[in-house]
Amino acid sequence: MNRFVHYTPQASRDTAEIFDYLDQRNETVADRFYDAIEKTVQQLVRSPEIGEKRNYSNPQYANMRIWQVSGFSNYLIFYRVGKTDLTVVRVIHGARDYDTMFNEE
Repeated sequence: MNRFVHYTPQASRDTAEIFDYLDQRNETVADRFYDAIEKTVQQLVRSPEIGEKRNYSNPQYANMRIWQVSGFSNYLIFYRVGKTDLTVVRVIHGARDYDTMFNEE
């Protein structure tokens, strides 16, 4: 099944901030990161259930799944699967306390 992919505004900001951070250090790595995000999201479209299911007390983040960015295992994609779509909710570094962040936001 083909799913429509969309990024929340926050996920788009997350991705741009990570790209900018990496780009300041190494342009090649930043370009690979951008490609890896696209590749990983397409993998999720093909197999949306592969990510670990996460439930948070904040209903805004209910029924999310989490998956590592291919080749950048420190970065995580948080996404939600619908019948016809896949929504990338956030893209963040795994060292962040995302459980607290998603329960409180």
